[in-house]
Amino acid sequence: PRPAPEPLPIPVPGEPSLTIGLAWDLDSLTLDPLGEADIDGRESVVLPERGWVRAEVRAGGVRLDLIGAEPRTRPMAAGETLWVRPRANADGEAGLTRWKGRTWRGDLKLFRNARGKLTLATRVPLETYLLGVLPYEIGPLADSLLEAGRAQAIAARSFTLYYLGRRGIEGFDLFGTVEDQVYGAVDGEKPLATRCVSTTSGQVAESEGEPVRANYSSTCGGISAEVWEAWPEPARRYLTSHLDRGTGADYCSASPHYRWREEWTAAEFLENLRRFGPGHAIRLPSGGLGRLLDVRVHSRSTSGRVWRLDIVTSRGRIEIPAHSLRMVLRRGGKPGSILRSTLIKLDVRRDPATRRALAVVVSGAGNGHGVGLCQTGALGMARLGIAGENILRHYYPGSAIRKRY
Repeated sequence: PRPAPEPLPIPVPGEPSLTIGLAWDLDSLTLDPLGEADIDGRESVVLPERGWVRAEVRAGGVRLDLIGAEPRTRPMAAGETLWVRPRANADGEAGLTRWKGRTWRGDLKLFRNARGKLTLATRVPLETYLLGVLPYEIGPLADSLLEAGRAQAIAARSFTLYYLGRRGIEGFDLFGTVEDQVYGAVDGEKPLATRCVSTTSGQVAESEGEPVRANYSSTCGGISAEVWEAWPEPARRYLTSHLDRGTGADYCSASPHYRWREEWTAAEFLENLRRFGPGHAIRLPSGGLGRLLDVRVHSRSTSGRVWRLDIVTSRGRIEIPAHSLRMVLRRGGKPGSILRSTLIKLDVRRDPATRRALAVVVSGAGNGHGVGLCQTGALGMARLGIAGENILRHYYPGSAIRKRY
């Protein structure tokens, strides 16, 4: 049998709920509530225990199957939103739903999006949401790392309140992916992460009375970045560039991404440009890229990250701005393997006799945008006995921790 999930936090006055996008642009899906469920849409019905819901995009619309004691099939009406609300069990524990082999909390929202496909989201209270965020964002915790977990919980809560509603055009508040915060199922919840959420309940990092834009990433590489270095947005006084250390080594020096190396042949390097450049507004020479001649760092930002990279080919010069660099220089040419960081040095390896460019070598530091909290740095600070509140003050200088609800 599956282990029972941890008890849910008790909702408190002022705690918001939010809707998290789990999947979108699906052709079909099946939802299996673990017990009775209320189905609310064009009409309301009660789905009995061991019933299930299936939706499938077909020519002309969506077919909806409600499988229970009396199976029903009908089309979803244009613009209809279907809510699957699992009922609490006999012990009063919140209802759960199975989807894709995993167990999910909350009321599930199903609708046909503007692209004609299916979108699935779940609506949960904020503290319940964080139970599914922390294990995926901070990773495995131990008792010695709880202060990092507490800092991550406050940062994730602050991030949520700052960005709440940013994906409204998609029909939910936030993506449950790395585009916002990774949100997992009940199966991924961990007791120590749950403790970090519960012991910081309602606590938020604030600046001038508002939640901070609590960006965070895996590994800053020894120096954090200002917000404008990663995104074309105004500076924030609490998102500064500063060294990630105390009196000893960098706090994130234990990360496997602290220092790294990537290498492409000249042909592989140009193929990256050809495949991924146009999708990120990179202007390529007409008539092809030609032969690679040189790669030059044109300028660097406050933290030393590459601000603009110039690639010189036999057909002309190609400019890669910082905001596109990681997306264009893919590791191994794989669509999902973006460059770990822009805190890099580059070298062109040449044929000793002809000086022809043979390969491009990148020596890098860190993993992620480097803005705000460095997650492996926070873990390093926790190992040194630094409290979660002080970890947050280090990464969001000038902010204050306040219990908001």
